[in-house]
Amino acid sequence: MGVGAIMQKEENHSGEVDKKFAAVCGLYCEACSWFIATTEDPERLKRLAAQLHFSEEESKCYGCRSDKRLSYCEKCKMFTCAAERGIDFCSECEEYSL
Repeated sequence: MGVGAIMQKEENHSGEVDKKFAAVCGLYCEACSWFIATTEDPERLKRLAAQLHFSEEESKCYGCRSDKRLSYCEKCKMFTCAAERGIDFCSECEEYSL
């Protein structure tokens, strides 16, 4: 199932698609180990943080469009590119090819 199908299921009350948990690349944040660890499984967060030698705080991620992302994801070139182009997803870009 593609991002579009997932996103259609998550329309907000105004009828607009809620993009809060979908990264510009199409990753669905609620399926990501880091997001799950942050929001549901503190022991998993400790293990993941230890594997990459991050603190638990550095390891917390509330989604790719949130103010608190994994430190690695804060440097995401795709996120920056989409913001500069004023698009929500890479697939909306004229330069994107399948």
